[in-house]
Amino acid sequence: MSDEKSIDKEKAREERLRRDAERFRENISIPRPGTKAPVDVPVLERHGIELSDVLYVPTSTLVANPLNDYPPLAAPEMAELVTDIKEKGILVPLISRPDGVIVCGHNRHRAALTAGLERVPVQRILSPLTDDLEREIMKSENDRRRGGNWSRAEKEKFIRENFGEAIAEDRRGGDHGNQYTGGKSSLNFRQSETLAKSIEKKSKGRIPEGTAKRLVAKIRKEAPVTATVPKLTEKERKRGEKLALQLKTIRQTRAMLEKKLATTKEEESRIVKELKTIGQPELFLKTLNAGADS
Repeated sequence: MSDEKSIDKEKAREERLRRDAERFRENISIPRPGTKAPVDVPVLERHGIELSDVLYVPTSTLVANPLNDYPPLAAPEMAELVTDIKEKGILVPLISRPDGVIVCGHNRHRAALTAGLERVPVQRILSPLTDDLEREIMKSENDRRRGGNWSRAEKEKFIRENFGEAIAEDRRGGDHGNQYTGGKSSLNFRQSETLAKSIEKKSKGRIPEGTAKRLVAKIRKEAPVTATVPKLTEKERKRGEKLALQLKTIRQTRAMLEKKLATTKEEESRIVKELKTIGQPELFLKTLNAGADS
């Protein structure tokens, strides 16, 4: 069985590489800026930073960027990212310089190494780079993924104000877990994904899907469950009111009897104590029992 899985996995990999190669051939057939092209093929206009096609490079050849000041993901988030990459692979290519120094995707690279990926998708920056431009690319990419300058409290506030009702509705029902930040929610998986995507869209990417999942799970745990009142028929309502009155009477009677029993026990204890002061209380109790038998 394991051999069959390995064969299927290898076939899928070969098919993916074949498609990548076809796409690469198609891309290089279109002339880049500054090149001559046949009359019927337009030259691409250059917009912003020029990137290479997606290349699958050995994971071990990529190195961390010394200009990167962003802290790595916390251990739980990194573990979730590793699991996600093992299941789905890397969906968004890393960005690197031509020499293999990573510009965007340090966490994905760390997770890929941990997950044992031999190759990762990468786009290389072909445009000239300065240190300032490199830092700006890192900042824009990390801010987009990590929610810009919004604090955790601001993200929670945004979710509560815009999706609080939906979270409360789902909390009455159903517990589960993203590519770049991960997360776990007590909603069922599809509900959680849909809600998290809606949050990411409405926040214009400032709350990534994985972060949204984790915050939704946190909000749901903190929010009290509002019990839903079932709709009753008139007959059920009247029956319920009658039973409630009977229960009230029974409880009142029980309370009265328990109070009387407590008083009786106190009186019994007092009499036994007084008999002991006279001496030989068993003698009097025996006479009492004999009278009761006759």
